Amino acid sequence: MIVYRKAGSSDFDAIHRLNYETFVEEIPQHPPNLERRLVDKFHEENTYWIGEAGGEVVAMCALRGERPFSLEQKGVCVPDGDWLEIRLLAVKKAYRRNRTFAGLMRAVIGDATEREVDGIVISGTTREQVLYHRFGFVPFADPIGPEEARYVPMVLTRSAFYESKSASTLRPKSLLAGPVECSERVRARLSRQPLPHRSNETSRMLKSIQQQLTQRVGLPYVYTLLGSGTVANDAVASRLSGHGVILCAGEFGERLMDHASRAGLSFDVIQADRKGKWDVSELERIKPDWVWTVHCETSLGILIDLTPLHAWQGVVAVDAISAVGTLVYDYSFADFVTFSSGKALRNAPGLAFVAMRGRAEALRDVPRYLDLSLYQPIAFTQSEPLLSAMAIALDELTEAEVASHEEKMIVLINSLCENGLQIELNPAQSPGIITIPVPFGQSSIELGRQLSYQGYLVQYESEYLKRANVIQVSTMGWTTPRMMRDVGAYIAEWMRQKTATPESDGSLKLENPDVPSDEFFVRGVSN
Repeated sequence: MIVYRKAGSSDFDAIHRLNYETFVEEIPQHPPNLERRLVDKFHEENTYWIGEAGGEVVAMCALRGERPFSLEQKGVCVPDGDWLEIRLLAVKKAYRRNRTFAGLMRAVIGDATEREVDGIVISGTTREQVLYHRFGFVPFADPIGPEEARYVPMVLTRSAFYESKSASTLRPKSLLAGPVECSERVRARLSRQPLPHRSNETSRMLKSIQQQLTQRVGLPYVYTLLGSGTVANDAVASRLSGHGVILCAGEFGERLMDHASRAGLSFDVIQADRKGKWDVSELERIKPDWVWTVHCETSLGILIDLTPLHAWQGVVAVDAISAVGTLVYDYSFADFVTFSSGKALRNAPGLAFVAMRGRAEALRDVPRYLDLSLYQPIAFTQSEPLLSAMAIALDELTEAEVASHEEKMIVLINSLCENGLQIELNPAQSPGIITIPVPFGQSSIELGRQLSYQGYLVQYESEYLKRANVIQVSTMGWTTPRMMRDVGAYIAEWMRQKTATPESDGSLKLENPDVPSDEFFVRGVSN
């Protein structure tokens, strides 16, 4: 595994030696010296990114933002814009493959994005023009330099990088719980000109989608709003009355509490444990008019046990936003079930669904957008491209695809174990998402960024994940067992490298690997 990172002063000697190997011995751009070290003339102004394998610097480049650039000092006119210049780019011969270069470029493009520049400029050797073009570099001036060390001035923007011929390799694959990795057919449909949302064609398509969804969740009425799962839950909150109970295990249970509080609802909270279990006797004691719970507590990657609610006689509302599409489940016992397009239904975000046991009655005391009785089937402006893409996504979401989530989760867990990260499967583990804690003293943010350089987006940037020092990997999109196997190996190897000592056996043991131990994470509040 190659680890990509910004270089520190302790890396400078290795950088200077790789610089010498490349630009003195291989490309005769500078005269040789006895030290076999080449210090760049802008060394003090450079930011170095390196690729490191087994403690050895195997790839590096230098970024510089000070004008004039070295290209400009050679008389080259750089296009208008705010740019960074790559001063040096060197990869050891044994590591010269697309994956190494792609990882280094992802890191550099990420750095450029954080600095809010337009992109990067570079002098690319004429020997590697095919490679540069494949990665999105575009020449903007005639070649420069002597015949034996000829270079082409080129520019690379972020959009060009991810739209290049190698885009499918370069663009990090989404292992997020949203937005998920969409199929090529879905992405293609989203790029087309929208049809009128009031047309008969759009109306027929929406009715077909809602009919398919009723069969998937087991409830006869489905209403489609333009928005996220949050608006679907607000629509449910507007239909609850009396005193209720919210089952809470983590961040998303906390969010249901916030929905209910904002709607002025009265409720008690029953805490679910880390295996999704909760005290059913509390229902008999409280005797609530309604119960509201998430099915998948996404922050922990566990399924809440809904079985006790199957025969309960009160109103039941289920937030199944991270569950629908990851498993087959009959929600016919529930009065309300919410879910959305941008998760395991494998569409882009933007469609929110409320499934109901009974037809929605008119509500005069709520905002018009939340009155589901108006949706017959379209009440307000709707996104026809999202609906068309949803139709394609549902056609692709076969029984085998739904079942594949559990299979891929097992592949991921086995890969973690096989690569030295001893992890025990929680009996309540969701097939759609898993939470993996990072050992004390190491950073989940660093691991998340490293995985993005390797080509995979995982969840680590939410504040509640940062507080708990965990990452999350999701199977919800168009993911494959190979992705899960590779990501598991990367995670385990990174942790092993970070925690290895002369006395260790190379394995890494986590006490409770399926959930974080930080109580503030469980309660969803900051410390």
